Amino acid sequence: MPFKLSLRTRVALTFALLGLVVSACLAFISLHFSAAYVGRVAREMLRVEGEYIVQRYAEFGALPHTHSAHFRIFLSGAKGNEAPPVELAALQPGDPYEIGDSDPHRYVAVHATADGRRLYIVLDMGMEGVRERRWTRDLIALVVFGTILSAWLGWFWAGRAIEPVRRLARRVEVLEPSRRGAEKLSPGFAEDEVGALALAFDNYQEKLYGYVRRERTFTADASHELRTPLAVIRGAIEVLLDSGQCGAAIVTRLKRMQRGADELRDLLDALLVLARSDESDANEGRTPDLDELVRSLLAERRDALNEKHLGLQHEGMANVAVAAPQKVLRVILGNLLRAVTQFADGGVLRVAVTPDAVRIVHEGPPATAEAASLDVREHALGLGMIRRVCERWGWRLEENVAANGDHAFVLRFA
Repeated sequence: MPFKLSLRTRVALTFALLGLVVSACLAFISLHFSAAYVGRVAREMLRVEGEYIVQRYAEFGALPHTHSAHFRIFLSGAKGNEAPPVELAALQPGDPYEIGDSDPHRYVAVHATADGRRLYIVLDMGMEGVRERRWTRDLIALVVFGTILSAWLGWFWAGRAIEPVRRLARRVEVLEPSRRGAEKLSPGFAEDEVGALALAFDNYQEKLYGYVRRERTFTADASHELRTPLAVIRGAIEVLLDSGQCGAAIVTRLKRMQRGADELRDLLDALLVLARSDESDANEGRTPDLDELVRSLLAERRDALNEKHLGLQHEGMANVAVAAPQKVLRVILGNLLRAVTQFADGGVLRVAVTPDAVRIVHEGPPATAEAASLDVREHALGLGMIRRVCERWGWRLEENVAANGDHAFVLRFA
C-alpha cells in the first residue's frame, strides 16, 4: 500500500521544502554578492595603493616598501626581491588582473612610471579566503536552520489552519441521524471551504434521515397491517383445535399452521423492534433476569421441540441482568431458537446462559439430506433482521455451522 501522510504533515513538509529552497537561494545570492564585493574592494585597494606608490616613486625614485602582509611591489629592471616574477613580467598596464587558479586569489595592478619602467602591485587575498570559507559554513548552517524553522512553523500553522476540519470531523463522528434526527453543522463554522463542507454534510444528513424515516415508517406500517390477518388466522386455527371435530392428521396439520403463524408473529415482532430501536436509547428498559426469560421462551416452544423430536438441555444462571428491554431480548432469542431448529429432526438443543452471553446449539442430524446442505445463515427467516437489531444494541452475534450439521449461535452482550 502507498505510504500516506496526514494533511498536517504534508503542509509541514511543503513549508520545509519552501524554506530549503528560499534559504538555499539566499545563500547562493549572498555568496555571489560576497565574491563580487571582494573583487570591487580588491580593485579599489589596488587603485589607491597604486596611486600612492607611483607618486612616491616619482618623487623619490625608489619604492617606499616592497612587501607587507597583503601587498607585494615589484619593479621592472630591478634586482633581487624587487624583480618581478616571470608570470607578472608579461602583464601590460591597465585594469587589475586576477591571477591564480584556486583560492586564495591574487590581484595585480600594473602601472607605467615616468622613466618607462613598470610597477607591479600584487594584493594577496589569503585572509579573505579563510573568511569566505567561514562565511560558506555559516550559510550552510543558515540553510539547515531555515529549513527546520520552516518545517516547525508549517507544522504549527497547519495545526491551527486545519483545526476547523478536525472539529468538523469530531462532530460528524458522533452524528446519528437515524436516532437523533439531522443535526445542523454549518451554523458552527465560518462561510468558507470548511463551512461549505459542513453544509454538504447537513444536506447529506437530511437525505439520510429521510431514507431512514421512510424505511422505519414502512416497516412499522407493514408489521401493523400484517398483524390483523395474522390474528384472524391464528384465531381460526385455535377455534378449529378447540372444536374437537378434527382428526389426528388434521390436528397435526393445524398445529403446524399454528407454529408457522407463531413464526410469522416473531418476524413481525422483529420488524417492529427494528423499526423502533432507532428511536430508543440504549439504556431504555432493563431485563433483570435473563435466565427466566429463556425459560419462558423454551416453555412456549415445548410443543414445537417435541414435534421435531428434540431433547432439551438448559444450563441457566440466575439474576443475569441485561440493559435492554425484555421485548427486544424475547424477539432476538425467539428467532434464534427458531433458526437453529428450523431444519432439525432429532438431536439435542443445548441452551446455556452466562453473565455475558447466551449460547444456543443444536447437536444432531438435520431433517433431510437437502437441509444438511443448506446454510442456516442464508435460509433462516428473519436472521438478517436479528443481526441488525444486535448491531443496534452493540451486541455480537456469532454463528457456526459445522460440517456434521450442528448449528450454534452465541449472542454476546457488550
